[in-house]
This record gives sequence, C-alpha cells and structure tokens, in this order.
Amino acid sequence: TGTDDQTQTVLNQGALEHFPSLLNHAKEKINKEAVWFLSNITAGNQQQVQAVIEHGLVPMVITHLSRGEFQTQKEAAWAISNLTISGNKTQVAYLVSQGVIPPFCNLLNCKDTQVIQVVLDGINNMLKLAGPDVEAVAAMVEECGGLDKIESLQNHENVEIYKLAYEIIEQYFSDDGEEDAALAPQATAEGFQFGADSTAADGAEAPAGGFQF
Repeated sequence: TGTDDQTQTVLNQGALEHFPSLLNHAKEKINKEAVWFLSNITAGNQQQVQAVIEHGLVPMVITHLSRGEFQTQKEAAWAISNLTISGNKTQVAYLVSQGVIPPFCNLLNCKDTQVIQVVLDGINNMLKLAGPDVEAVAAMVEECGGLDKIESLQNHENVEIYKLAYEIIEQYFSDDGEEDAALAPQATAEGFQFGADSTAADGAEAPAGGFQF
C-alpha cells in the first residue's frame, strides 16, 4: 500500500479500466487479488473513492462479498469498510443504495475475528454517515438479520468486538425505554413532576437536528 500520491499515479495510467474483466475472471485467485487492489484504492482519498465508483466497480465488489470464496469475501469486506472510512456521505450513501448491507452483515457469522471487526466498523460508519436517513439504514441492518448478529456479538470473547457491538446497539438500536422513563411523572415530596430527570433522555441518541459532520 502506497501513499495517496502513489495511488493516484497508478490511477492516472488508467489502471481501473482493466478491473471489470479482472473482477469477472474465471480464476478465483485473480478475483481475490483484484478486490485486494481495490481495497487499497478505497483506503485513499475521496477523489480516488469516486474513481472506483465511476468505473462501476462497487456493485462488482459487492457481488464478491456475496458469493466469492471466503478469502475473496474478506478482501471485499476490507474494500467496503475502507470506503466507509475514506468516503464522504454521498459516496457511502451510494454504497448503501447498491445493496451492500445484507451480504456485509452475513459475514458477521464468520469465525475470523478480524473480518467481524472490519464489518462492524463499516456498519458503524454507514450508520454514522447516514444523517437523516439513519433510521432507514438501521432498518436495513435489522431486516437482513444483521441486528440479531450484532446483538449476539455482545457476548463475543474479543473485547474490541463486544465493545463495538454494544456501542452500535446502544447508539442506533436501543429502544425508547430510557426516554420514556425520563418523560414519565416522577414522584417527589411535592407530588408528581414531569421530565424530572432531564439527563436520562440524552443517552446516545442522534441530536434533534441530525448528525453534524
């Protein structure tokens, strides 16, 4: 993996034009290496992420995420997660619109702790960058069974994994029980007061105006 400048030099030579055929190659090893290459590009800057998008390569990476051999799926998970780190809100929204969430969440069942962590990071970033669409993105995670998988990962033996799983649940999937409790009348010496505990509703919910970036 080189610097962004070195990556740009490779892109300037038209490297990405060869990738549709490489990603469709009959040999799985070629597919794996091609996806690995793209994971280095999506780790670059937003201009480089955009080049991958404009060459129509994101749906092809998602295809390998869905049904490649595990080693290829692993590289695809890195490529996706890197895009959620390097990309801007629009680029990550495009990624979500291409149906990445179900196959991405499916990898949470694998035994490879590194892959699980990469996927959790990616899901966390997708939710973080969703802004006003956060509920829709959260619903996608829930509908494909991703939420159940994340919940079970709260019991994982790896500290980083169970912490991140807990944070995602707490931030985006916790029910409104705490808020309801804060709004319920509180019995005091002076009688019932509404909203007595103003801090209980703060929790980890999104601010009223949406997420600020």
